[in-house]
Amino acid sequence: MTAKTLLIFLSLFFLSACAVRKTVVKVDQKRNIAAARSVRPTAPKKKIAVTTFENNTRFGKRRLGENISDILITELSKTGLFIVLERSRVDDIMSQVALSQAGITSGNLEQVELLDTDYIITGAVSKYAVSTAGNSNLFTQSKTQKAAVAVDVRIIDVRTGEVILAESGAGVAKKEFSRVLGMGSSGGYDESLEADAFRAAVEKLMENIVRELERRPWSCNVVKISGNKLYLDAGKKSNLRTDMELELIRLGEKITDLSGKLIGYEEESLGSIRVERFIGENGAVALYEGRQLPVLPLVCRLKQ
Repeated sequence: MTAKTLLIFLSLFFLSACAVRKTVVKVDQKRNIAAARSVRPTAPKKKIAVTTFENNTRFGKRRLGENISDILITELSKTGLFIVLERSRVDDIMSQVALSQAGITSGNLEQVELLDTDYIITGAVSKYAVSTAGNSNLFTQSKTQKAAVAVDVRIIDVRTGEVILAESGAGVAKKEFSRVLGMGSSGGYDESLEADAFRAAVEKLMENIVRELERRPWSCNVVKISGNKLYLDAGKKSNLRTDMELELIRLGEKITDLSGKLIGYEEESLGSIRVERFIGENGAVALYEGRQLPVLPLVCRLKQ
C-alpha cells in the first residue's frame, strides 16, 4: 500500500468515525395513511378538537403536553380529512367553562357544545426519558443521546360522552456523536430529539385514529328553522356541495343504559333536504320539502 493510498484510507476512516448520526425509531409502526393524504377527500369532514395533553411525567411541566398536542394537530390537518380546531381556542373555552379532561371523560359534556365539534381528542404524556451513554478507548470516543416517550390518547364522542378509542403510542429518537484522536463533535444535548420522539409516537397512533374517525358516520346540526329553510352548522369547509341531498333526522328522547350513561337518542327520519347555498365557510342553508313540520333538535346525515 502506497503512502498516498494509506493517507486517503485514513482520511475516509476519520471522516466516517467523526460523523454525527441521527435516527428516529417509530416503535411498532403499522400505519399507512399516505393514500388518504394524496387524494383530495370528497366526503364531508368531521370536526375535531384537540385539547392540551396532560403531563404525567416528572419533567417538562405543561410544555410536554402542549408539544404533543401541537404535533397531533399538525398530523391530523395534513391528512385533509378533518376540520381541526385551534388548540388555543379549545383550551380557552374549556378554561371558561371550568371543564377538565376528567370532566370530559366522565361524561360531563353539557358545556362542550360551545366547542362546536364532533369529537374531542385528549390524553397524556405517560413517559418521557432522556439518556446519554458513551464509551472511549485509546483512539476513539463515542456518545449516544436518546429520547424515549410514550403517549396515551382518547377520543370522545361529544354527542354521547363515549370514549370511542383509547390507544398508546411510543417513539424513540437517537443522536450519535463520535471523535477520533480528539477530532469530531462531542455535542451538547439536542433538544430536537424530544420533538422527533413525540412525532414518532404520534405517527404510530395516526392509522388507528384516522380509521376510527373515518368509520363513524358524519352528521351536522340544524341550528335554525325558517319556513322550509334549515340552517346547518356545516358548509364549504366541511366539503358540502350545493344541490347535495342529506337525510333529515329528528332526535327524540335520550336512551341510557342502567347506569344512566347516554347511549343515543330515539330517531325519526323526516326525509331529505337539499343544500341550496352557503353561509360563509362554515354554514349552509338547505331546503326541506317534506310534509312534517320539523322541530329542533334535528341532525343531518349522508343518505344511505
